[in-house]
Amino acid sequence: MEAASLQPESFPSTPAVFSPAPSPTLDTQQPQGGEWRDILPNLLTKADFEALSDRLGRVVREEVAQLRADVANIEARMAVAETETRALRTDLELTNETVTKQDADLAFLTTWVDDLDNRGRRMNLRVRGVREGGHSENVPEILRLIFAQVLGGQPAPRLGLIRAHRALRPIPTREEQPRDIICGLENYHLKEEILRTARRMGTIRMEGQTVSIYQDLSRYTLMARKALRPVTSALQQANIPYRWGYPFSLTARHGQDQLTIRKPDDVQSFLRALGLPPQQVPDWLARSFLQQPPGPQQRQPRGHIADQQRPRPQHQRERHQGQAQREQ
Repeated sequence: MEAASLQPESFPSTPAVFSPAPSPTLDTQQPQGGEWRDILPNLLTKADFEALSDRLGRVVREEVAQLRADVANIEARMAVAETETRALRTDLELTNETVTKQDADLAFLTTWVDDLDNRGRRMNLRVRGVREGGHSENVPEILRLIFAQVLGGQPAPRLGLIRAHRALRPIPTREEQPRDIICGLENYHLKEEILRTARRMGTIRMEGQTVSIYQDLSRYTLMARKALRPVTSALQQANIPYRWGYPFSLTARHGQDQLTIRKPDDVQSFLRALGLPPQQVPDWLARSFLQQPPGPQQRQPRGHIADQQRPRPQHQRERHQGQAQREQ
């Protein structure tokens, strides 16, 4: 039974011929008369198109009205902003004019105060290159020896020192440059004679030291001269003599003409008149330049060299001696 069921089925020897089904004709796809009557009621009518157009128009009109309201609001805000901007521009112009005037006033006052400061230093000399001697050094005696050498051995009492002390800054180490000695003389003509002679000598040698003597100047004058260093270097390279003036100025001669720099705006015209190339120099009257912090300065405590060299009045000496006796 099982063997008989596994035998292959028998097929007819002659294949069957299949013919395709006839394609539907155009007449069979078109709706019949009853079907047209079912479709026509579902088509949009003129009233439907008019209702759709009205609804679309209403939506567009609402959106346009909202846009117009937004534009009107923006225009109002822009008008307020423009009014405020004009007011701010007016205030800014007034502020700029005020700041410009204040800068000019500040430059004038700075120059004026600097001139007063230098007038207060006109009797002073600054001696550079004398090594530090500690608290036991005798600054007036050192100056007498230096000035005596400059003046050709004239007697020391003629100097008439008002004061003599080291520059008021921290005591330097052995590797650092010694502090300058600042002294004041009673006789202005003697001070000028010492200064002119020292300039002619160039180098002053004393006990193996190279000593230089300069006019004591204010910090602002030194900063302004440093700012004009490119100009003075160009003058030196061109062998054009120049001199410094007070209030602060730099003067040079060009033929019969005398050219002077008093403010930063004068620099380029000064160089053009001398046939020198332009130089970039900082504005020494600018607020940022005037506000530069000074170098490390520190006042020495009481009892330092300057105080030790100053003799005490008689009544102070007697009071000090009396206090010492009471303590004993």
